[in-house]
Amino acid sequence: MLNKYVRTTIIAITKYILPVVLLLLLAPQFVQFSSQLTQTNQFFQLHQIAFLLVHSLFYLALYWLWPRIIHVLVNRSSHDITQEQINSALKAKWYLLAALVFFEVLVWWR
Repeated sequence: MLNKYVRTTIIAITKYILPVVLLLLLAPQFVQFSSQLTQTNQFFQLHQIAFLLVHSLFYLALYWLWPRIIHVLVNRSSHDITQEQINSALKAKWYLLAALVFFEVLVWWR
């Protein structure tokens, strides 16, 4: 019983908590040490409305087109892909969108 609990805890830590902690620790380092990002930030402040509109459209397109992209890639693949792998790839959409939104908020928060 204890062994199963430890196994579940380790899986949860490596799958959810560790990537979030690493992302929170490393993202400011990438943003802070780039002089090009300050120039880019000034550009985005000038074009803030257009930038938000284009990014919103990109996120909506990614959200709606993700299942089609996965099914096209599955159909082109010569490997045997199980339904569990397809479902996992379809759920990866949320991780990708969360990471993109996180970096978006990080840039705007700065």
